[in-house]
Amino acid sequence: MACDNSATALTCCSERNFVQDKVCTPWTGTVTGAEVDIVAYTNNINPNLVGTGYVKFDSGPTAITLDVLNSAGASILTATVPISPGTSLAFTYQRFATIQLTLAGGSPGLYQGEFCITTRYSIQ
Repeated sequence: MACDNSATALTCCSERNFVQDKVCTPWTGTVTGAEVDIVAYTNNINPNLVGTGYVKFDSGPTAITLDVLNSAGASILTATVPISPGTSLAFTYQRFATIQLTLAGGSPGLYQGEFCITTRYSIQ
């Protein structure tokens, strides 16, 4: 239902209930040869999910990349986002299925950081 703010009537959209959850977790990965994909978050809640959070990259030999995938496994971004060691990246995405970190192949070593997301979705 759309809102009607005309001079003769004032009606609004039906009320919706929203759920908000926050999850933070450390991540780690070791590269010995080929690149390593780390699934930081999988949306198994609601296709209209909105997620806001950050990826912190504490240590590693080279930059990692962040990618956000739809339910078919295709990226919803125009390009993957690089994150350098010792930095972090804040984000807000909607209608995604997976948030994935990729550790570069050919740059062996231990990679560590933290992933944090606050999700919001409506319940009917």
